[in-house]
Amino acid sequence: MQVIRTPQGLRLQQHGVVISELRVTPGPTHSVFDILAALLVGLHPAGGTGVLGFAGGGMIAPLAALGWRTPLTAVDLDRASYELFCRHCPQWSDLVQWHQAEAATWLRQQPQSFGLLLDDLSIPTHDDVIKPEISWTTLPALMRGHLGAGGCAIFNLVSPPPDGWPGGLGKLAALFAQACVLHLDEFENRLLLAGDRLPEPRSLGRQLQRLLRTLGSRQAGRVHLRRWR
Repeated sequence: MQVIRTPQGLRLQQHGVVISELRVTPGPTHSVFDILAALLVGLHPAGGTGVLGFAGGGMIAPLAALGWRTPLTAVDLDRASYELFCRHCPQWSDLVQWHQAEAATWLRQQPQSFGLLLDDLSIPTHDDVIKPEISWTTLPALMRGHLGAGGCAIFNLVSPPPDGWPGGLGKLAALFAQACVLHLDEFENRLLLAGDRLPEPRSLGRQLQRLLRTLGSRQAGRVHLRRWR
């Protein structure tokens, strides 16, 4: 992990891929983390919010700027990145209940259901950063099983699986009654939203753009939401 100082805080990256933008003041990162934060605020889940893959907490500064005050439950194997967050952003420590564990093992042990679960996991390869295999295999069904009524799963898919985007997205979406996909102008990522009952895509898309503009993020107008099924 390479840690680079920026005017706003720290950037964590591997193989040139940004893993986390750690702002130390509320505001936008101008990256995928703004979009994830806006989705959480826009969906305003009833029930707990679980984040699988916390890294340095790139969502927290944009969440704080958008007025989010509900603690997140986060899990990650990497304690070093979390300690960077604690050291540089102690003002937001009460927003994160962090656990060091493997994501699937931790989720199996949770007795409660969640209003929203976010898969933000990634792993480095010799020259890239990709999704771990469990994000395409065992984890989606586990996430579905731990969603409460009306709950939503979000998958931040940083790279396509071996069978490509259509096949990978289709397999994930097939586990849920409804699914939407976000395409990003500036990033390879695809964001899949899935659940038994999702907001109407046009309404959610407008709300997402409004929140990104409120945040002052350059990603406003550069995100495209469409229904998958």
